[in-house]
Amino acid sequence: MKIQLFDSKYSEEWDEFVRSSPTGTCYHLSGWGYVLIEVCNFRSFSIMAVNNSNKITGILPLFMIRDILGKKYFISNPFLNYAGVCALDWKTEDSLVKKAEEMAVENNVEYVELKHLSNEVNNLKTKKDCVTMFLDLRESSDFVWKHSFKSTTRNRIRKGIKAGLTVDFGNQYLDAFYKVLSTNLRDLGTPIHPKKLFQKILEEFNNTSGIIVVKQQDKVIGGMFYIYHKKVFSDPWVSTLREYNNLCPSDFLYWEAIKFAGENGFENFDMGRSTLDSGTYLFKKKWGAEPVQLNYQYFLNKADKIPKVNANDNKYQLAINMWKRMPLIIANTIGPKLVKYLPEL
Repeated sequence: MKIQLFDSKYSEEWDEFVRSSPTGTCYHLSGWGYVLIEVCNFRSFSIMAVNNSNKITGILPLFMIRDILGKKYFISNPFLNYAGVCALDWKTEDSLVKKAEEMAVENNVEYVELKHLSNEVNNLKTKKDCVTMFLDLRESSDFVWKHSFKSTTRNRIRKGIKAGLTVDFGNQYLDAFYKVLSTNLRDLGTPIHPKKLFQKILEEFNNTSGIIVVKQQDKVIGGMFYIYHKKVFSDPWVSTLREYNNLCPSDFLYWEAIKFAGENGFENFDMGRSTLDSGTYLFKKKWGAEPVQLNYQYFLNKADKIPKVNANDNKYQLAINMWKRMPLIIANTIGPKLVKYLPEL
């Protein structure tokens, strides 16, 4: 077995390995490399294990990013919730991690961050602050409605129906979706990704990604950017406009997405990352979604501790409060240029 840098000529073999592996996810696919390199100019250090028959037996997506001060980091998939080591056995997994550590030393990076869904790698420091929430869709939509949701959730969905809300599907809604998402992120004090990122994802994963919007009459008041892989339907980005909260557009949008996913044969709905007992966690829990541990693991090269982001920390709160007061047009101009330098987001 040898460990080597990913080469584009192996794209098909890489993706076939991801599709065949029990731990392979949509965020492991090679297409993310093309998106992140083109949109953010990140350098790929993705590696793969190849056996004597020239077959891939393990992969590790890895990208170098720099912070605003020029410090370097290796992250297994920036901007996304998980995508760590994916290998046939622990020996291959160990070899991939050791190679990543060697490259970290050679390239003088602060740390290596591996974002694992459930699995852990031995001897690495681990942060367990977050989970992702999975809703079981193997039963019918009627069963999910009756047995998974709390009564308050069903009532809020009915409220959206009575208000005349509708949903529609299509990539033609990218601009409208981006406007809603950028408005909400500004209000939360968080920079927005460049719109080009979403454009390139739709192009690269043209058969497995898309946009759902919720409307009041003809006005788009919310949207969900989804991507699917195997039997898992995921919504990495979703947002609704706060001024329409009285119509319950978020509940209505999620219900329509759940129905769509269930009726199209998906077995799980990945509702995304949350901190335990946070507002977003409790929102997803009310749908009957169950937490799956996210293990963010670190090889600390130059850094002396695991990075942590606490919005209540004064050093973050000041920046958040300033961002919230920023005019949207300025936030949407600065945010896309800034966000790629924020490895802790």
